[in-house]
Amino acid sequence: MSRVCQLTGKRTTAGNNRPFSLKATKRTFRPNLFVKKMFNPETGRVEKMKLSAKAIRTLKKWAAEGAAKVEDTKTTAGVAHNAGEGKHVKKEKMTPKQKKELEATKAAAAKEAGESA
Repeated sequence: MSRVCQLTGKRTTAGNNRPFSLKATKRTFRPNLFVKKMFNPETGRVEKMKLSAKAIRTLKKWAAEGAAKVEDTKTTAGVAHNAGEGKHVKKEKMTPKQKKELEATKAAAAKEAGESA
């Protein structure tokens, strides 16, 4: 198995040892990888993943944020929904146009709720 984080894409890199004499000798920098069992909410299965320590900390942070959102919205939050793609998972950002459309739909829904009540 290769030494690559499945979430962040961290991999073994090469560099130099630099002692006091500054004589450079080649060495490798290996990522701090762990094999973790993660629940994938899309498939409903537990999968083994090779994750770096940084990726594990990030997933814990996202899980804590997701738990706070679950309490607010009463929905289920997926922690590692895009995990295993081999690239860093970025949070989705909304454009100003999308934000205006979302506000308009919320205002329309509130207006309908006000008329029906």
